[in-house]
Amino acid sequence: MFTAVAAARAAGDARMVSASIALGGNIVFFTVLAAGGIVASTVGLTLTTQRRDHALWAILGIPRPRIRRILRTELTVLGIAAGALAVPLAPLVARATLSQWTTTGLDLHGATAGFRLWHVGASLLSGVIPCLLGGWGVTRRAARTPEMRAFRDLSDPAARPGVTRGVLALCLLAGVVGMWIPGLGLELEGGIAQRTAFAFAGDLFLVCLSLLMGPWVLTPLMRFWTALLPSRGVAWHLAVQSCRARAARSVATVLPFALSLSFVGLFMVMGNVMPGSAAGLDDVLVVLGWVFVVSWVGGVAVIALVGRERTRDSAIVAVAGARPGVVTRSTIYEGVIYAGTAIIFGAISLAVASATIAAGARISVVRVLDGLPWATLGALAGVTLVTTCLALALQAARVSRTVAARALRA
Repeated sequence: MFTAVAAARAAGDARMVSASIALGGNIVFFTVLAAGGIVASTVGLTLTTQRRDHALWAILGIPRPRIRRILRTELTVLGIAAGALAVPLAPLVARATLSQWTTTGLDLHGATAGFRLWHVGASLLSGVIPCLLGGWGVTRRAARTPEMRAFRDLSDPAARPGVTRGVLALCLLAGVVGMWIPGLGLELEGGIAQRTAFAFAGDLFLVCLSLLMGPWVLTPLMRFWTALLPSRGVAWHLAVQSCRARAARSVATVLPFALSLSFVGLFMVMGNVMPGSAAGLDDVLVVLGWVFVVSWVGGVAVIALVGRERTRDSAIVAVAGARPGVVTRSTIYEGVIYAGTAIIFGAISLAVASATIAAGARISVVRVLDGLPWATLGALAGVTLVTTCLALALQAARVSRTVAARALRA
């Protein structure tokens, strides 16, 4: 964005300056939002799965304040390392994005992205801040949880909204109400375009609010739709109970896919309503392309990070008498549950966006829904299902070759 704006200003192209700021600002906002949320969720999950290790530290005599300092120092070091690795990638990503902008018709006057000294500071902050946001509350709980409870609990500890999360949630709720009031109920000077823009902003705040409160939104949604399905054998029952007991793991896995699907649906609804706009996937990818990369990598990374915990759970089930095929199928069914929850969340977001944006544009909801590219949306849902199931199938294949007694002993 800075490269395009600087080149446009040097060429005296005011229109291109505005276009670069608008397009680049949207890309930066959505990508940073996705990356921050996914990294914070993944860090929180990783620390949650290590709570027995932290309890062992306390048993060995390490003071609890020191445990908290050690964990936060670890998060800071990891964030700095991630930011340092991102520095050489920044110009490459910028060049790929500028090339994508050029194909959409933007005249960038031959702008090329290069290294700038401020990239170092921005990258380091981008690495450290999400790690600390995701791990701050977990490290505090790790230093307070009684040792025996950490060893005794078979399910993830119940999530509790902290002060920071509560303040952010109230701000987002204020944004939803503040955007919907003029978008849905007032006659604005800008007419349809301004009303739909307000409705779109309210829907965006609502999606962010829902995912910020993921443990209180995604978990009940997962419980609700899985309870509606009839029992499909032992493997399905094991998968459902595993997803419910490991709620933190489930939320962290579902969140990246739910975020990308809801963003795509929201943009396609907006593109279908706004005059002269398009709702094609190519147009959406210009803004959300890096969101897809972050979301899919984040979702698969969560599945990989909790492999040790899933191996231990599978070993317990195997020792209890379950056959290897049952354990393998239940692991793959977990992927179905994760994908199903993300798809249902995306469908709900799409329905809310269609209703509110249609109200802002003063058209019928049926007309909005009729113009959506359902084949593209269905393909994205299918890719989500295949991604989660394939990642867990590979993990199940590795677990099936693990000796249960050795896994439990380790």
